[in-house]
Amino acid sequence: MATATIRKAVADALTGVCIPTPFCLAYGTAGFRCFSEKLKGVSLRVGVLAALRSLLRNGKFVGVMITASHNPSHDNGIKIVDPDGGMLETNWESVVVDFMHCNANLTAHWIEKRLKHVQDTLTPHVVVGYDTRESSPSLAEEVVQGVHLMQGLCTQLGLITTPQLHYAVRYMNTATASEPSDYLLQPDLDRVYIEYFASQFTAGMNALTTESVHTRHPIELNVDCAHGVGSLALAKLNATLAQCGQPAPIRFRLFNTEVNKRELLNSNCGADFVKITLKAPELYPSDMDASCSLEARWATIDGDADRLLYFYHTPETGPDDLLHPSRIVLLDGDRIACLFASFLTTILRESLLTERFKVGVVQTAYANASSTLYLRDELTVTVLCVPTGVKHLHRAALDFDFGIYFEANGHGTVLFSDAVIEYARQNLDPIHPLAVFIGLTNTTVGDAIADILLVEFVLSWHGWSLKQWHDMYTELASRQIKVSVSQPSSIQTTDAERRVCSPLALQESIDDIVHSVERATKAPGKSRAFVRPSGTENIARVYAESIDQTWADWLAQKVAVATHHFVGGDQQPADPGPMPTFNQ
Repeated sequence: MATATIRKAVADALTGVCIPTPFCLAYGTAGFRCFSEKLKGVSLRVGVLAALRSLLRNGKFVGVMITASHNPSHDNGIKIVDPDGGMLETNWESVVVDFMHCNANLTAHWIEKRLKHVQDTLTPHVVVGYDTRESSPSLAEEVVQGVHLMQGLCTQLGLITTPQLHYAVRYMNTATASEPSDYLLQPDLDRVYIEYFASQFTAGMNALTTESVHTRHPIELNVDCAHGVGSLALAKLNATLAQCGQPAPIRFRLFNTEVNKRELLNSNCGADFVKITLKAPELYPSDMDASCSLEARWATIDGDADRLLYFYHTPETGPDDLLHPSRIVLLDGDRIACLFASFLTTILRESLLTERFKVGVVQTAYANASSTLYLRDELTVTVLCVPTGVKHLHRAALDFDFGIYFEANGHGTVLFSDAVIEYARQNLDPIHPLAVFIGLTNTTVGDAIADILLVEFVLSWHGWSLKQWHDMYTELASRQIKVSVSQPSSIQTTDAERRVCSPLALQESIDDIVHSVERATKAPGKSRAFVRPSGTENIARVYAESIDQTWADWLAQKVAVATHHFVGGDQQPADPGPMPTFNQ
């Protein structure tokens, strides 16, 4: 439904709302993401666009999520979710930006041109959710206003994790596939998500308990919630799991849950902090009890709960007082991918299905080289490297029957071909380990909460501790740092962002630095580094790997200096000094 009257109402409303001029925000995998003040007015237009997208998809539910994920609390973002629960189609990213550039007086014509073949009787349906940032409720309200301008129906989920929003969109379109959505009694979508994953996990763990003497039951897991919305979902999951079985198969001890202290969001905590610093998160408040023992198992998620990492302390890596940042043993996205690949290849081998179904793992340049070798040489699975960005990983994973993709930062999931889904439906008992794994996977997007349940199920199936999981392979030490540059776009990359093709002199310098480290460490092929430009900030990102942390740190800093030399920018990075001493 987008009559001339509606289109005029939209144009009139947009005329009175200012957006940044000139509009220079890019819409990518994360949607728009920037300082929250810049999104006022933009969110109103996104609401209109979401309704338009729904109309173009025959009135199906489309989602809008307000979040900036792991970014600081003063930032925010807006992204549109397609009817399948996945990311907005890539070819529509330019459409979104085009509408932002459209003069308000011309928006009626802009909308008419795109809806000329759409029935006027259709009603758009949009699901809206947001995270705990102070700016989120007002931005969400603007989105709702935009949907209503298009005479759309809006399902407002309020505080919700990003993966829950994706799941809800797919759920509603599946639920309304056989009956008109206008007449459907809409369920409590938050509860639908929580109860589904709680019941799936409980059934799967109960089945393992009867079959395996290795299973520890119940599991105690500490979770750093980054003071984000994931703490609310995990608290509900805790309560629901307690009702599903006695005792509950897992109990979460939640830390960093101060969602009303917005300034704490992702501050010295959360998955991004842990991955970048290789330190444990700071815990707030600082009066924690014995659950912070060296033996405790830890997970850390980010502000909107779409990234997951695990870690643990050992006597060698942590001080007695674990309330302060300390070195940790990290289990990142690479290790999650390897864990899942190990499970799937073993199951397929035992079921004589290796020839029938193909397992593949999709990585980015940030994947630790040791994980790639383990997957390729030990598990003999196909490994692909694609440019950074979930849309690239997701698209490549679709080529496999079991397509595993995890960025090293902990964002990822597993995709299943139609043939796998049909095989499981026809041949597997619901509590068969493979059926449980499929059922516990949120295939729409990386989901920290669903991934926690998957990790714990697979570890229990293997009978492994976190240390045994970590011992699958020995990773190379790594370091990531940011370099201030004047024009990030002047850096162009190739080979899935692993090499710089312009300026060529920068890549030649990187090669020379890497080769000098390999000669000094007498370990050819054990060091590497790359530089890639940021798409949203005036920075370049440097990544380096080497035989130990000292060498990785030196290599990253040396490449940072070279990057600044060839590209220019503020805040020249400090030279790391002479090469470290190599001790065999």
